[in-house]
Amino acid sequence: MSLWATIALAAVLGGASAGALGVWVTGLRMPFLAVFTAHAALAGAAFGPHLGLGTTAAGFAGALAGAGLLAFLLRHRDLDPNAALGSLFSLMLGVAFLGIGLAPAGQKAGVLQLLWGSLLLVTPAHVARMAVAAAALAAFAFLFDKELRVLLYSRSLAAAAIPLRRMFAALLVLAAAVITVNLEAVGGLLLYSLIVNPAVAALRFARTYPAALGGGAALGALSALGGFGAAWVLNWPVGACIVLFSSGVVAAASLSGRRAAPASPSPGSPP
Repeated sequence: MSLWATIALAAVLGGASAGALGVWVTGLRMPFLAVFTAHAALAGAAFGPHLGLGTTAAGFAGALAGAGLLAFLLRHRDLDPNAALGSLFSLMLGVAFLGIGLAPAGQKAGVLQLLWGSLLLVTPAHVARMAVAAAALAAFAFLFDKELRVLLYSRSLAAAAIPLRRMFAALLVLAAAVITVNLEAVGGLLLYSLIVNPAVAALRFARTYPAALGGGAALGALSALGGFGAAWVLNWPVGACIVLFSSGVVAAASLSGRRAAPASPSPGSPP
């Protein structure tokens, strides 16, 4: 596979999976979940060299550890989910910069690259991991379609109809996988935008849940491809261009004047 084909495929797979994930994250009214998980993965990846682990394995371990801490805190129903996310985000950010600061001089540059990311760093092996994560996301959406609709519609109804904690735990693990495989391409500080912006733009037009999910995936892929194209023409950092392009997609959707009826009348919140 040529370099350009590898980059294009990585952009489509990463952008589409991030955009689709963003529809669920936004629908749960927890957009901060994306930035928290991204920094948990960044923290894990920063400590990877100290533990003898590769970037992907260490990042996934960090994201899973963060998900476990979040699930533990949310066992207390009187704790506001976004307050818990804010506290854990601060912790993960501190751990990430500690790992970067403790990295040996010869490895520090590689760890710092994870902050900003670049599609130019993507290899065929990396694309394969992105394909696995995207396939897992698609399978999750297909197999648990009804449960996800109920969860997004109403938390109280979901608590009575589905195993709510298991669904949320599965969603956290899936988010950890999708975010980790996109870490090197987009960067830990910028990945949040690729998850949330396409979803926000898609929900501007979507009148149904499938339309929102498909629109988020399509606009995520468009943002990644468009951002890379802009970076190539302007000779700017790729991750930053992806974020700016996705922000432009949101601006265009907002200025269009059209607002669809909500895909789910009363989005729920996590357990």
